[in-house]
Amino acid sequence: MISVKFEEEKANIQKEIEKKISTGVIKDPAGFILIEGFINMPTQNEVGAAFVIGGPTIPTVAVVGKTTGLVYTFALKILLPNIKL
Repeated sequence: MISVKFEEEKANIQKEIEKKISTGVIKDPAGFILIEGFINMPTQNEVGAAFVIGGPTIPTVAVVGKTTGLVYTFALKILLPNIKL
């Protein structure tokens, strides 16, 4: 199983997010703070009364707007398409 360490990819992630910010995809007057670490967003084919643990996820990274507090997530594979997951 391949393991990706956040600290090893942090500079690349930051660079790619800064590219997105420079195009105006997301905006905050005071800028953004990169959240340290990965966030796995679970996907499910069905929603019901039971809470499902496990299954497929989308590995993401996130930034928080310094003024707004809004959290923006980016799919890791879109930011770094050549990363091995």
